[in-house]
Amino acid sequence: MTTRKLPLANTDTPDAEDALFVASLEKGMRVLDAFRDASDSLGLTDIATLTGLGKSAAQRFVHTWERLGYLVKDTATRRYRLGPRVVELGYFFLRNDRLVSMAAPHLVALRDRCGLAVHMSVLTGSDMIYLLRLPSRQLTLAEMLPGRRMPAWCNSGGRMLLTQHDDDVIHQALLNAPARAFTPRTVVEPDALLALIRQARDDGYALTEDQVLQNQVGAAVLLRDARDVPLAAISVSAPRHDYPSDRLLRDIVPQLFRTAHAIQHA
Repeated sequence: MTTRKLPLANTDTPDAEDALFVASLEKGMRVLDAFRDASDSLGLTDIATLTGLGKSAAQRFVHTWERLGYLVKDTATRRYRLGPRVVELGYFFLRNDRLVSMAAPHLVALRDRCGLAVHMSVLTGSDMIYLLRLPSRQLTLAEMLPGRRMPAWCNSGGRMLLTQHDDDVIHQALLNAPARAFTPRTVVEPDALLALIRQARDDGYALTEDQVLQNQVGAAVLLRDARDVPLAAISVSAPRHDYPSDRLLRDIVPQLFRTAHAIQHA
């Protein structure tokens, strides 16, 4: 398979030479992005610090987002949290995205056959975002929700997405954003990660074990369009005690390939 020579730059970073780029809008979006890692609510000072905006500018953006319904203010604590309109935007995307609508029935069928959690993710810069997550009974709420963004190197779906790129591009991206361990077994050394991604490219599938969560394994393949261009990764996660690597390879990987083929030719 020929890999595409694409940059793994952060797609959230504006091009300074882009004359059409609206800098004030980007600053406003920074306010919403500040809630990405917030466990609950943020105060105005928190938002100003996280966004790098002055407190006055942060206050104007926060007020605007609140008036539009994208932020909600607790009048007692004067702290903010994301509002329901943020979820509504995600709904509009999922409802209208052709890839999601084509893939969803096949992924539901795969989940029903194997009884395990099934996911579909796409690459954005050097990260991945889950578009669909069909849970098993064992998963927590956070693991069921679409929209989660994670480093692509850390799980099976992300590693398959990275196989689209040349080794030197992947290696440089890993050096630019050093990996951090999620578990004691998380692979974080750039050369070791590159070797795993290269192996996934050669095999056509990726397997992971205890990389993000203890006692969890994963398997993934690429989903391609009719011209064989990679669109997304589809993956399955399972308890390690039920699915050691040999069973994952024997029972789950073939089902992933069949599902990807069915979606590609839908």
